[in-house]
Amino acid sequence: MASSGKKTKGKQKIKIKIIENADDRLIAFSKRRTGIYKKISELSILCGGEILFIIFSPAGKPYSFGHPSVESVAKRFSNAGQHLEETTDAPVETYRKERINLLVQDFTDVQDQLDVIKEKQMEIALAQRSHGTEIRHWWKDPIDQLNVKELYKQDERFAEFNKLISITRNKKIATISSMQAPMDEDVPSSFPPIYGPNLQ
Repeated sequence: MASSGKKTKGKQKIKIKIIENADDRLIAFSKRRTGIYKKISELSILCGGEILFIIFSPAGKPYSFGHPSVESVAKRFSNAGQHLEETTDAPVETYRKERINLLVQDFTDVQDQLDVIKEKQMEIALAQRSHGTEIRHWWKDPIDQLNVKELYKQDERFAEFNKLISITRNKKIATISSMQAPMDEDVPSSFPPIYGPNLQ
């Protein structure tokens, strides 16, 4: 029958003072250095901070940890007298590039959806031609000749089309804005409230 008592002391709080035994001191240094690297890395990831940590072992060997790198943080620290915008260019540029990549990916996804829609439209047109039916575009139907059900269907189609236009327009505007490039001359600098935010 197993005893219910503990066989080890478990984790105990120790008094913070220099460890007298040199071997024990080196072991404690090595273990705690690894632990502090982990904590520093977590702090950097959670808060987005740039961190530089330098420590010398009891034997005098230097150890360092830096995020994004020891060199970049040390350079920034040594140039602390520079204006803020000069020392933050790298992180801002990195963020801007990541944002542009995300917007390009979103735009590519929308473009892919548009390509699928175009392919379906081509297939429908080819099928109609092969059956000898006249190609009829839903948006060309005379509104005054439609019944109520057909009017509701047209309204749904126009709403979906308008939504697709809005999404594409907003993504292009976001791309232009994130690149801090001047907008095309043919793109209005503001939109009526129903169509989008005021960009002025």
